[in-house]
Amino acid sequence: MRLFALFPMLLLALPTLAQETPVETLHVTSRLVEVSAVVTDKTGEPRTGLTKDDFILKQDGKEQPIQYFSQGNELPLTFIVMIDTSGSQRTFIDDEQRACDVFFETVLGRPQDRAALIEVNANILAHSDLTNDPGKLHLALYGLHYDQRAATATRLNDAIYTLSKSVLATVRGRKAIILVSDGGDNGSITKRNDAIAEAQRDNVPIYAVSYSAWGGFQPSQTGRGYNIGTGRDLGMENLTAWSSASGGHVYQVTAGTTLKRIFQNIAEELRTQYEIGYALPSDTKPKQFHKLELKTKDKSLHVQARSGFFTNP
Repeated sequence: MRLFALFPMLLLALPTLAQETPVETLHVTSRLVEVSAVVTDKTGEPRTGLTKDDFILKQDGKEQPIQYFSQGNELPLTFIVMIDTSGSQRTFIDDEQRACDVFFETVLGRPQDRAALIEVNANILAHSDLTNDPGKLHLALYGLHYDQRAATATRLNDAIYTLSKSVLATVRGRKAIILVSDGGDNGSITKRNDAIAEAQRDNVPIYAVSYSAWGGFQPSQTGRGYNIGTGRDLGMENLTAWSSASGGHVYQVTAGTTLKRIFQNIAEELRTQYEIGYALPSDTKPKQFHKLELKTKDKSLHVQARSGFFTNP
């Protein structure tokens, strides 16, 4: 088990999660911008079978020619399941283990697909390398546990930033982070906007699953304690911000919507992702945010994709 503990040293000391075997993937240059997208109809059902001619892509308001396009399962899938085991989540761990077990079995259907399991509390723990073996992930799941000593913080922003930058940034093809949490961040050095910016830069959609038992007791503005009766669910605000800006989706576990069912929906979205690429315009300025707009010519369809990205220095 790897412990990503001292965040100021992470970028120097964090070992990249290894892949057990090399896989064939998409090779691109630094001038190609990749955009992952899911297209749904009015009922929310994914729409497959589209071609690049069905899309309109703009950077900073200017339409860009699409130079790379793939549908669904044409590319490998690499994803990280990130489980919050802080104090507020300890009663959900058994359900999360069972649901994740089925999810790994369902999604890892091809030898080129990979997944890893991360636990987040005051620490960031890697319970597995990137692997195609559901059996190894099954064993890793039962390493999840509530540790009172580490339950005093939830470093979600640190984890999103680090996993995007140090693990998924160099991965080509389809990729994602699936986060199961109440969304309350406490103890992160990284600010939410910086975590979002890194996920956008690395084209990492975040699928956020709200699992909460607090009801009207919501995380406070400071990350310590809870606001009572404010009407604001600050945890859900975090989950929504991470997912919407990165091109992912936010779900909520309720009495009528189980975690297992949500994982089925996420699996379907991951299977139907489009990968779209275009050449970065020569006049694109470094160290700036650039707005992305991706839509279909059919105005009845909804496109779920990252809203922009920051160029590197």
